[in-house]
Amino acid sequence: MSSASAHARVRFRAVVVERPGGPEALQLTSLERAPLGDTEVRLRVEASGANPVDAGNRADPQWAGISSPYVVGYECSGVVLEAGALVDDLVEGDEVWALLPVRGTRWGTYADELVADASLVARRPTVMTSFEAAALPLAGATALQLLDRLGPGPGDWVLVHGAAGGVGHLFVQLARSRGARIAAPASPAHHDLLRSLGAEVVVDRHSPGALEQARDRAGAAFSVCADLVGRGRLAASLPFLADGGRAGSIVELAGDYEEAVDRNMTLHGVLVRPGRDSLEALGNDVTSGVVRPHIADVVPLEECRRVHERLETGSGQGKIVLSVTA
Repeated sequence: MSSASAHARVRFRAVVVERPGGPEALQLTSLERAPLGDTEVRLRVEASGANPVDAGNRADPQWAGISSPYVVGYECSGVVLEAGALVDDLVEGDEVWALLPVRGTRWGTYADELVADASLVARRPTVMTSFEAAALPLAGATALQLLDRLGPGPGDWVLVHGAAGGVGHLFVQLARSRGARIAAPASPAHHDLLRSLGAEVVVDRHSPGALEQARDRAGAAFSVCADLVGRGRLAASLPFLADGGRAGSIVELAGDYEEAVDRNMTLHGVLVRPGRDSLEALGNDVTSGVVRPHIADVVPLEECRRVHERLETGSGQGKIVLSVTA
């Protein structure tokens, strides 16, 4: 009996989207185990992070370049079950975490098992729980790459939209570690968390003139603006940035940006680039105490529809993690 034949008869649980749509499109079923490529590893998934992009690709996979059936989810923690013939730095039993591309990934992390290229997988830091390791890769790498692009220096004021969210609460911690000063418009329910993360100026984003209040309390125009929400907030922030300021979004660049040209500002759109280097950089920050994910909730994989309903509200703080294996 060939190894490929043996693998084909092994089945595992997965949340499959047969027809894109609302949360009800997520169907818990089973899939046949795929053969393993020479540069790939097979993981037993312990936990998967849940992110807004999961809901977006569930509803419409065209942007991601995939077709039905497919499995969403792009970050996880787990254990190596098997390594391909050309993989010499990961072995069976290694505790790992992984970050997959949000575009082009057809078989994601909402499953008991995952096959991924070894370049997207790294040993996870021993100081992290499995749930923490599942909560960090996508949001953490996004925050780190946005921060590198915007490059705030010590003492620079940074205006952060969505600072309490999955990416935002990590961005705040990473920016503070570089000496940046944080101003965050946010709902009052998130103010205590943001202050605990080191935000110096926190204002009610619903109040009239919230951005003006934030600038006045900072005592200066902002050097940098990070938009983690969209909905026109980046364009609306430009009047409160210094000439020559830097602004970036992980969501959209929608709105009127003529002022950015007139005032010599730099705009960045950032889509996370997965890779072991990002995981290792995040692992160093975790081990040194620079950053820690805030987990809002841990939910069984079977309840992923409820998680997607929450993701689509666009509110909340921290990350939701799906518990895949007991």
